[in-house]
Amino acid sequence: MPGTIRFHLHRGTWCLAGLCLPTLICAQSALVHLQGDAGQREAYYANFAVVLTRTPADQLLGPTSVRQIDTVVVYESADKPEFSALRLQFECVVQHPYDGKKAPPQPAFDAPVKVRIGEGSWKLRREDLKGEALPAGAWRTSSSPVLLKLHKIACHDDVLRGAMVKAARSNNDLAVFRQEIQKIGLPADLQLVAQQTASEYLDFTWWLLWSGAQRPDPSGKWSRRPTQQELQDAQAQMAQIQRQVDALVAGAEPGLVSGVRQLEAKFAFDKAAADVRGGRAMSRNERLMLTAWEGRSDSDVGAAMGAPLVSSAGRLHFLSYGKEFDNRVVVGNRKGAVWEEGLYEHCNVQFVMLPDDRNQLRVADVRIWTNSNQGGQLVFACTGLLEAPR
Repeated sequence: MPGTIRFHLHRGTWCLAGLCLPTLICAQSALVHLQGDAGQREAYYANFAVVLTRTPADQLLGPTSVRQIDTVVVYESADKPEFSALRLQFECVVQHPYDGKKAPPQPAFDAPVKVRIGEGSWKLRREDLKGEALPAGAWRTSSSPVLLKLHKIACHDDVLRGAMVKAARSNNDLAVFRQEIQKIGLPADLQLVAQQTASEYLDFTWWLLWSGAQRPDPSGKWSRRPTQQELQDAQAQMAQIQRQVDALVAGAEPGLVSGVRQLEAKFAFDKAAADVRGGRAMSRNERLMLTAWEGRSDSDVGAAMGAPLVSSAGRLHFLSYGKEFDNRVVVGNRKGAVWEEGLYEHCNVQFVMLPDDRNQLRVADVRIWTNSNQGGQLVFACTGLLEAPR
């Protein structure tokens, strides 16, 4: 938990000048909600760059998961803190069950949500600008508009990031972003911002959102004129920051472009792989294998499974593995009757490989065929074939 916080001396901006490419790439957070009349206003920010899983170990295979998102609330009222930095945990309905069974239906957009304040939350006291830890809270159910929106970001952060990529690919068309996020119930007017820390949200709110408002200042630190030494120290600090920014600019652009291209390539491959599967019904083992193997290279398959039987059809390549067990014998009796006893079963696993944008073969589907003269679940034949990547 932080002690005295160090506030930036520069005004909040949408993005550090020259550091990022498009505005969408700069965005790390969202201004999720504004509420209250003048003098009592509150601004809610959510950092979706890092959404963490906090599901208890004994619930990992269940129908729900726990997702944590850092949320900062900036207050205007003099009788409230400068801000609260909350680690909000939400209960989410899983979309892809680990056991391969059909996923439970997702709740309605306006359905109440389960939420709690997680460990590590804190607030900045207004009277002395000192940090104070906040206790973790119990689970509660709420239909608060802001919590409904935060729940959607926490539970569907992949959709939010995907919407940003699609908009960036469309020449930063924010209309594309707005259209995509409405698919998970977020409002079209959700505002992206580049700020990521509580102090940056505080600066952004007072300099831009509440510009001109009378700021409560019981500590006297907001209205006091800086000394000459403080100004010199601030100028030296800003000069150092500028040098660091200049150095980052030289190397940031290629990395940002590369990151966007990698995300684009992944989305393109995922779509192509889904087209290969064509929505076919899958067995439990096929779902589990695909979860572990999708997107893995042919080298990964060979390292874990050994040399395959290879075939191809058009752009698709097939890496096939088979195994059988057979201890059948023919027996007879003294009356001349004969019959067969014993077990026969076989298991075939086929990895369907699709080339990615660099012509690297990657797993798009996993197909499994089994058979046995005994019926029911196989005992021996699939042993060693249903392996996870190394």
